[in-house]
Formats: sequence, C-alpha cells, structure tokens
Amino acid sequence: MPLTSLSDANRSLLLIHADDPQQANQLAVLGSHYGHRTRILDRHGMLVEGEAADGLLVSCRRLSTETRIVLSHRPALAKVLFCSRLSVADHEILLAKGVWLVPHRCSEQERIESWLTLARKLQMILKDGEQREQALLQQLEDRRWVERAKGQLMQQHGLSEEAAYGLLRKTAMDHGKSLGVLARQLLQLQVR
Repeated sequence: MPLTSLSDANRSLLLIHADDPQQANQLAVLGSHYGHRTRILDRHGMLVEGEAADGLLVSCRRLSTETRIVLSHRPALAKVLFCSRLSVADHEILLAKGVWLVPHRCSEQERIESWLTLARKLQMILKDGEQREQALLQQLEDRRWVERAKGQLMQQHGLSEEAAYGLLRKTAMDHGKSLGVLARQLLQLQVR
C-alpha cells in the first residue's frame, strides 16, 4: 500500500453539507487544514452510512427540512451547524439532539477544530445524561417492585413494613441478587 494511502486511512473523516457550494468547499478546505479528510455530501449521499466519520459540519442560510434530516441522521456523530437564522425553538431542539450551534456563517478563518471539540463534549454530556436517566428509571422501577413485594410479604405473613424489607434485603444478599430482581421473581412466583 502506498504511503499516502496509509496516511489518508489514519486521518479522520469530516462530512460536510452546505446549501451553498462555496461554503461547502470552504468547510472542506478548513477541514483539510486541520488534518482531516473531508467529504462533501450531496443530496443523495446525505443519508448513506459509508465509512465511519469523526464529525459533520453543516452551513446554511436557514434551517431547511433537508438540513434537519442531515442533522438528525447518525445521532452519535459530533455535529456543528453554522447558521445565523435560527429560532429559539430550533436552538432548543438542535441542542437536545447534540448539535453544536455557531450563530454565523462559516468564515475563511473559522476555528472548526474548536467547534468540533465542543460538539464532542456536548455529545458526551448528552450520552452521560441519557445513561443517568436510564439508571434512575431503573432504580424507580426496582423500587416499585420492592414496594409491591414488601406489601405482599406484609399481607401474607403478617410482617411489619420494616420486617418485610429486612427479609427481602437478607434474602437478596444471601442469593447474590439485587432487591429489584428478587422482588420481581417473588411477585412472578405469586402469579403462577
């Protein structure tokens, strides 16, 4: 394999989409300046998966349906949007989807690497938030199962709330299970 192919293979890929060909070319030049390979996406290539990319740079005069589709595709990809005309509602929606917003058109001296770094951090924050939310939802669901199992034990065996919880906790520890898993199993046995 030629040496140039090896260096190209090791450089990260930036996908580029713009409503103006001059802006697309400008973004591609800036990406190359920072050591990235760049690929300008046309209408047909916007949704094609292709090879793994490191980021998506989008420049537009206004947020069109086409641009919204591009920004919604590949949710884990770091995305930077250069656009000066966005409503507050669009800002909120795009930030929630992990799109870093730059409130002006891309200039010739744009520091895209800084914007990409911020977009990656935004993606990590959103992912961390989703994981925390899932963990909290799981804890809430487990708590519901524990409360139901505790009530079942109190009713069937005449135990106090504290005694029922203590029994659940001891049994869970003795069997190496979480309280939520044990509670589900106990309640499923009751149904059968």
